[in-house]
Amino acid sequence: MSIAVVSIVALLLLAILYSFGLVVHRLYFSPIAKFPGPKLAAATHWYQKYFDLVAKRHGGQFLWEIKRMHETYGPIVRITPDELHVDDPDFWPEVYCNNSAARPIDKQEKLRYRFGVPDAIFSTPGGEQHRVRRQAMAGFFSRQRLRESQDRVNHLVDRVSRRISTEYAGQNRILDLGDMFSCLAVDIVTELCFRRYTNCTEAPNFKAPLVGVTANTLWISHWNSHFRFLNAWIEWLPNNVVSTILPLIKPVLDLRTSINQQVSEILSDMNKSSFSPKETKGTHNATIFDDILASNLPTHELSFDRLTQEAFALTSAGMETVKSTMVLGIFYTLEQPAIYNRLSAELTEAMPDPTKIPNWLELERLPYLNAFINESLRLGYGSVQRSPRINRLHALQYKDWVIPPGTSVGMDSYHMHTNPHIFPDPFAFRPERWLNDAKGPDGRQPLTNYLTTFGAGSRICIAMHLAYMELFVTLATVLRRHKFHLHETDRSDVEFALEMLAPMPYWGSRGVRVKVEH
Repeated sequence: MSIAVVSIVALLLLAILYSFGLVVHRLYFSPIAKFPGPKLAAATHWYQKYFDLVAKRHGGQFLWEIKRMHETYGPIVRITPDELHVDDPDFWPEVYCNNSAARPIDKQEKLRYRFGVPDAIFSTPGGEQHRVRRQAMAGFFSRQRLRESQDRVNHLVDRVSRRISTEYAGQNRILDLGDMFSCLAVDIVTELCFRRYTNCTEAPNFKAPLVGVTANTLWISHWNSHFRFLNAWIEWLPNNVVSTILPLIKPVLDLRTSINQQVSEILSDMNKSSFSPKETKGTHNATIFDDILASNLPTHELSFDRLTQEAFALTSAGMETVKSTMVLGIFYTLEQPAIYNRLSAELTEAMPDPTKIPNWLELERLPYLNAFINESLRLGYGSVQRSPRINRLHALQYKDWVIPPGTSVGMDSYHMHTNPHIFPDPFAFRPERWLNDAKGPDGRQPLTNYLTTFGAGSRICIAMHLAYMELFVTLATVLRRHKFHLHETDRSDVEFALEMLAPMPYWGSRGVRVKVEH
């Protein structure tokens, strides 16, 4: 037998022994070996990979497997070799708590590469680094700063409304609400954050090339998180080669190229300007980069590469939650006339002149609009893939279970928002559940404490207030000015069927389509 053959056999034996030893360690000697759950899930990550990538042909099914685990094993289960999942709403504040020097809260390193932006704030695993990066951007997304920017949002909402009136009302044309609201969300984010119009809201039929980018990014997120080498290949290979091999990736690469160019132009303009970022910060013309560059971040945090990653993350993440929430909400108002009539009456009284958009604070005071948006967020879920937290220094106590320090512990908005003890008849769209200072099951906590669409704690979505402003201004304006009718659309087009980080309907859904009355 040749030396080469002997070497190969030896390597195979070593690999088998290593794998066997790893499985034995995970099952019997891991710090979380005592926790209940399927042995196969505890032994190998391929258990999760199957449900994420293969199950029911398109993957995106692990969330329902986790639900099955809880039904079998109880409120705390081991769902992977290194992760626990808890289904208990009262434990949410313990997992998604505030980060501090004495209690640093981390995210899993392996999830850092899901979207190809490992250095964006959303992806940052270390608690200390996340806190510093967030502080540099938080002021830009404060309620006060955003209220001062509402005129810019109104302008874009008016543009969309005008197109509905002139191109669709009474024309018997089909309008895809998902495309329309995606275009609006992208334009709002790029205008407010970067002072750059992407002009998606002017695209014919609202079919802007950028709109498909986020969906493509979500479809490949599971592959990126399970196979990190895919990201490395995409970064290493020329864009034209990647686009040929993986056509699904092309819109993502196009968006990156566009954002790289925008960031280059913004930084170039700043270098030529007589104003420093610190002088521009907080003014009407400020961009998110003014705040970042004027912050106390060290120089290596201000590199072109990291700034472009933040821009890409804001553009793509800023679209999906807002779009899907508005589409779902409008679908249910059209499907249930009682909801539409009550909401329409409230908006008519609050906006007697439909050409004038009230300010955000006035809209927030409308009780039924508020309830309608909360219910849309509840069944829209936001990000449904669990985002585990790691309490690096301290153990967590869950009932009789002691969770060791450094353990990944996850929960998710799907389990929270469909808990029948908190939300009776959880899959029914009922805005009334939020009225009259609604409380949780203990009768003391506000029901909104259990609305986890934007997360919680120190890693709560940094652009949450921007999303709320978009929802209130857009939904109030569009529903006050226009009357829609569903066209070849039913509940399956909005019901959650695929977990691709964001909740998605069944594969092949054509989305929520409507016709507009004259």
